[in-house]
Amino acid sequence: MRPVRIEMEGFAAFRQRVVVDFTRALETDTALFSLSGPTGSGKSSLIDAMIFALYGRIPRLGAQLVAPVISAGADRCRVRLDFEADGDVYTAVREVRRTATGGASVREARLQIGEQVLADGAATVTDHVQTLLGLGFDDFTRTVVLPQGKFARFLEATPGERQNLLRGLLGMDVYSKVRTLAGERRAAAQARADTASARLEALEVPPADAIEKLRGRVASLQEMETRAADWERELADLTRKASEAATEVERLADAEARLVSIEAPPRIEELADLVSAATTAVHEAEDALEKVTKDRVAAVEAAEDLPDAGTIQAWRRDRQEKKSLEEQLAALDPDPARKALDEAERAHARAEAGAREARERLDETRMGHAAHTLAAGLVVGEACPVCRQEVGALPELETLADLERLQAEVKAAGKALEEAREALVAARDAHTRIETDRSGRAARLADLEKEIADIPDEDELTRLEAAVAESKTRLDALRRAEDEARAAVEDGRRSLEALVEDQRALGRALREAQHAVADLKPPITESDDVTVQWKELLAWCEEKMIETAEKAGEARERAAEAESAMARRREEIASMLETHGVEAGESFLAAITRALERARHSLESAEKAVADAASLEEERKTGEAEAAVARALADHLRADGFEKWMMGGALRTLVGGANALLRELSDGGYSLGFDDEERFVVVDHRNADEQRPAATLSGGETFLVSLALALALAEIHAAHGEARLDAVILDEGFGTLDEETLDTVASLLEDLAGSRGLMVGVITHVKELAERAPIRFEVSRGPKGSDVREVA
Repeated sequence: MRPVRIEMEGFAAFRQRVVVDFTRALETDTALFSLSGPTGSGKSSLIDAMIFALYGRIPRLGAQLVAPVISAGADRCRVRLDFEADGDVYTAVREVRRTATGGASVREARLQIGEQVLADGAATVTDHVQTLLGLGFDDFTRTVVLPQGKFARFLEATPGERQNLLRGLLGMDVYSKVRTLAGERRAAAQARADTASARLEALEVPPADAIEKLRGRVASLQEMETRAADWERELADLTRKASEAATEVERLADAEARLVSIEAPPRIEELADLVSAATTAVHEAEDALEKVTKDRVAAVEAAEDLPDAGTIQAWRRDRQEKKSLEEQLAALDPDPARKALDEAERAHARAEAGAREARERLDETRMGHAAHTLAAGLVVGEACPVCRQEVGALPELETLADLERLQAEVKAAGKALEEAREALVAARDAHTRIETDRSGRAARLADLEKEIADIPDEDELTRLEAAVAESKTRLDALRRAEDEARAAVEDGRRSLEALVEDQRALGRALREAQHAVADLKPPITESDDVTVQWKELLAWCEEKMIETAEKAGEARERAAEAESAMARRREEIASMLETHGVEAGESFLAAITRALERARHSLESAEKAVADAASLEEERKTGEAEAAVARALADHLRADGFEKWMMGGALRTLVGGANALLRELSDGGYSLGFDDEERFVVVDHRNADEQRPAATLSGGETFLVSLALALALAEIHAAHGEARLDAVILDEGFGTLDEETLDTVASLLEDLAGSRGLMVGVITHVKELAERAPIRFEVSRGPKGSDVREVA
């Protein structure tokens, strides 16, 4: 796998969109690039972004923890990695968004080649990447990002420290985990075995003879259960006979009680006479009511021929009104009003003439005053303002009347005229009122004369009033008599209805009594008289009670015999059951069945105890066997056992691979070996294969050996995943190297990128080393987050 291009936004230190293109590094003969920048600028985050795009996680965080990869203040992050594998270019994209609870969730994850989507979804993309690259997450992080810093400590470590380091570098923690699981399984298996032993000791297993005795009891009870059905039928037949006898006794006792309860109703002898008398009384009352009703109707018809009191009073009022109108017309004289009207008309004419004459005098005087004023203003020789002629001589002016006096006369004449007019209107109104009043009264008088023309005279009116009063008195008396007669009829009818109802009740009581003893077949009477029917029924009841009492005595004797027979048979069966240890109850079959169920349960419990004992013994043996196997496995996998042996083989493989690389990288100058205490030594082939401790290596030599070990480990992991090592990235570890060693390291890296065909990336903050790479990327951090630029 070789990275081609990485694009990220909102990831760790890279809040804004950043693109790093490795295309030029892939196109050069020496595929070497460097990522440089200050500590904390985000260099390692670029590698984290590449790993996150492929596997959805980064080494520093847990497998399910993704929220921390989102930049501070951002709500999402997105990473896209284009990479080359087996000659094809693939694209892996993942996007993570914050949730409302402060966590994060994957919103997008896909793997594609060109436009073809190969996988969609976080887990599916991870599975496809592992299949495509042949490397899981742990193998990838150990293969591509070389842990050469750990191998520097590895060279100088004691054997125990080296084993711990090698366990993590080779991913051999699995054996420790297996040993822990084996210990846990041993404890669990031993606990099961101990529990089985404890249960086995607590279990009460009955002896074989007790079990055989239980089986015999079950068999005998089964046989009794078969016979119990016959016993139950026999007892049921006896019970039925006793029940039938008891039922007969109860039936006869009930018949006796019903016969005794029938008694003659009260007044049964006199009720018919009372009904006859009441019927006669009702007829007499109805005849009296009919007579008084006819008298009242005749009186009403006679009263209808007389005028009513109101009409007579109206006639009298009309006569009185006629007399009053005649007197009023005589008192109303129209002559004075006529004379007053004539005088008012004459006074008005005089006042009108005086007012007219006063206005005429005033108008003439005003004309004279106007001419006098105009003449006073004329000038001889000038034009007259009226005729426009030249004035030849001035006219003589006469003395004029007093204008104010004439105006006062006009005003006085007008006031006199107004007073005369008001007097004339008042006279006319008075005359009109009198004439109108006389006319209305005369018309009313004429109408009354027509209305009272046929009215009787006063004497006749007096006679009619007396006749009307007498008719009213007689009619009131007849109405009272009629009400009293009607009340008498109603009282008689109610009394008769009550007696008839008593007769009906007597009949109903008879029918109820007959119904109460209908099953005893009382006699059917031919009489319609309820009294006769009652006497016949009472006589029959006396005879029937004697017959019923005799039958009841016989039935009681039969019931006693049946009860005695049933009790004897129950005692016989109960005694038989008692000999078999069965307590008899209401039902012998139920008692035997319960005893059989208890016996069966006891037998099943005993047999189950035997089976449980066998099962617990097997469980104890199995648990102890499993505990022994797990204990042996845990002992074999101890750090000083199988793991040490595995570590020894892995270490020899690792050192062998590292020596092959070391000879190539050092032109055959160095190789690694072990001394008698299993410490690393360096074999100097240029100095007669001299061995010296690894602690004597210079900085450059240490880096060279560490790199060889790291590359050998990467190739082991790649081979384990059936993958080919195409690219490696060295993350830091150069800060402590001197200038000469840095030059050696740079030359070594150039050789790796050139001769071995690896794509080599160096992450460092050492400027001198970064500048040796043909393709350089500088990482810087600013207010808006980190940024990456390619340096020419």
